[in-house]
Amino acid sequence: MISSINAFFKERSSFQVTTACLFLIFILAAMDHITGYELSFSIFYLLPIAFATWYAGLYHGALLSIVSAFVWLIVDITAGHHYSRSIILLWNAGVRFLFFIVTAWLLTTVRAQLEKERSMARLDGLTGVMNGLAFVESAQTIFRIADRFKRSTAIGYIDLDNFKSVNDTWGHAEGDQVLKTVASILLTSVRKADLVGRLGGDEFVVLLPETTCSGAGTVFENIRETFSKKAEEQGWPIGVSIGVAVFLTAPSSLNEAIRFADTLMYRVKNSGKNRILIEEVGRPEIIGRHSNGENPRNPRGTIPEAPHQ
Repeated sequence: MISSINAFFKERSSFQVTTACLFLIFILAAMDHITGYELSFSIFYLLPIAFATWYAGLYHGALLSIVSAFVWLIVDITAGHHYSRSIILLWNAGVRFLFFIVTAWLLTTVRAQLEKERSMARLDGLTGVMNGLAFVESAQTIFRIADRFKRSTAIGYIDLDNFKSVNDTWGHAEGDQVLKTVASILLTSVRKADLVGRLGGDEFVVLLPETTCSGAGTVFENIRETFSKKAEEQGWPIGVSIGVAVFLTAPSSLNEAIRFADTLMYRVKNSGKNRILIEEVGRPEIIGRHSNGENPRNPRGTIPEAPHQ
């Protein structure tokens, strides 16, 4: 039941949530008036305030706190509650408002902390990109959308060449710096709609929705070149081998897509490393330079156009 209520309010706009909560406040005020001032309804006013704060934000919670304190004041007066001094009536209204607004602020703080922890639980602790679980969940959603609208999707599997030599020569701290650098390059090289994840060790995966073979080639070649320059500047004797699978129609499963890209990556490993192998419907295209700086399929080093989109 709680999950159903949560889903219901999440689907509503802030205006709709606040309007519903206002309606609930007026219902509570009517019941408060009927039962008289001897029965306290304070705890019940917190319910609409809490819902508005949680699902619409602190501003809406504060607004309902003001409304609730004012309504409670009116009910107190109309119910015939007499005080020895009128200032007591205003004091009580002020205390009630503070009670409501503090509760709203605490709920906002709790939700912000919860969202932060949820975000951290979905991110790789070292690199800041998605961890494996978060990547799988998001990628499955993207593939379902791609299947529904018949969109092409590219998935790239990235593995560092000779990464072990960095750990052995400079230590794991330097190896961690390499991984952070790779993650930073990946995040700055893709769009907001794209996904970047770390599957473990020195293996990363990138998902590009609505991307053709040519578009994927441009993105991943930029990643490879950017990292190669950074590695040369830092004196790291490593490169990146990238296998890219471009699916014109969604694969049967995400595991199949990852395995396909992983297989392409290993073909790169076995044929010279620090290159890219892109395959679209069985049509391979190798991008990258040999150690002498020449591209085996394109001597000028430019990215060849895919045979078809």
